[in-house]
Amino acid sequence: MSTFKPATTLDQVRKNCTLQPLEGATLRDFWVETNDARDHLKHFREDLREILDGDEVQRVLVHGHQGCGKSTEINKVISELGPQWLVVSLNVVDALPVSGNEAADVLLAACMRIVEVAKDHDLKLNEDTLKPIVAFFAKTTKTSTESHAAGLDIEAGADASQTFFGKLFGLKAKLVSDLKFGSRSEESTIHQVRQNKGQLRDYVNALGIAAELAWQEIATERGRLLLVIENLDKVSLADADRIFVKDGPLLSSISLRAIYTIPVFTYYSNEASVIDACFPQRLSVPMIKVSERNGTVSAEGCAVLKQIIRHRVAPSILPDDAVDALIGATGGVLRDIFQTITLASTFTTVRASKVIDRSAIESALVRMVSELGLRICYPRDHAAPRDPRPLLELLATIASEQRSNLASPVRSNEDIQILLKSGALLEYNNGKRWLGVHPLALKYLDELRIHVESVA
Repeated sequence: MSTFKPATTLDQVRKNCTLQPLEGATLRDFWVETNDARDHLKHFREDLREILDGDEVQRVLVHGHQGCGKSTEINKVISELGPQWLVVSLNVVDALPVSGNEAADVLLAACMRIVEVAKDHDLKLNEDTLKPIVAFFAKTTKTSTESHAAGLDIEAGADASQTFFGKLFGLKAKLVSDLKFGSRSEESTIHQVRQNKGQLRDYVNALGIAAELAWQEIATERGRLLLVIENLDKVSLADADRIFVKDGPLLSSISLRAIYTIPVFTYYSNEASVIDACFPQRLSVPMIKVSERNGTVSAEGCAVLKQIIRHRVAPSILPDDAVDALIGATGGVLRDIFQTITLASTFTTVRASKVIDRSAIESALVRMVSELGLRICYPRDHAAPRDPRPLLELLATIASEQRSNLASPVRSNEDIQILLKSGALLEYNNGKRWLGVHPLALKYLDELRIHVESVA
């Protein structure tokens, strides 16, 4: 059993401070309880576990900022589930292209993942259930642009096994490839699937239920299947609208227990009520606060963040004063904390001294300011790409209200969504949800000489 300890060398620092969620051995060794530092009244993992343990099959949306620890919190819940649970996890970053996705693409990727997990566990699926699924995918992989020979090749792959499950698994490779790298033209496989998304939903349900029933035959207790679809919070604004607003009913109507991560910015859309109507079960993973809304330091949040860092990096290589500077400048965003540490560890001066001192952290933070500034821009698919000045001015307005401890009016518009996606604007929870400007974004505004004034 491998054991991860606080890093005492630069190589270990880079290994321990990876931006990947905690799981397995790293979850065991690096885990820190953060519930109270996020929200004293609502505990995410307790609420999620209560939903999953209920008899009613639920689809749960989990929202929070990129880098706030959502996936780690979900992994913690999964690690505590009993042996009766068959967890099917799908990382959409691995399965789908960076943009141009729809809800049907997500369901197709989920279907292929269920097939893969069923094969890994040698589940004996009901073949009568699989016949129409195999026929559906065999048909959709034969587009009008494919030659007869190509069609025969596909059929040969599908028939590699005498069982219908083998046929389905034989089709999986092409479907997975088409999802990640294939065309979305009208002749493509993916377009054919999208045109029959209701039928696809039915087959996902049938396959998932068949897998759950087969799992119940070998589970020690009443077997349950849980579908976890992660990193949907990393999709573009346009993709999020297509997946959760326009096709929210499709994702919410599958008959499997499911968890979807969703971008925090989606709830600042004018159509957020559509998502609420489709998904009554939604949970938030709030940021760990480094300050309260009135600007005072959150001692509890800072202490938890320091504990998280100390689980991964020893004081001998990252002194306390460097940690304090890091926490204050990153706004509690775990991704930014670990990215800053990793960046500082590569500096020539640090390689020579073997210590990531405060000076190195401050130099790394300067570079992080520039990186954040580059993300404050209108997306490529925006109707009229233009100068980001309106975004910066809106950011300065919110910072002014924050500095004056005024209640900011609710803003549900695209500019707020863009700022949330960029990470320049952060959503906190201090009894009430509120927006705060990332400390590095404040430095960027200062560099551009966009002054943040206190509101009279």
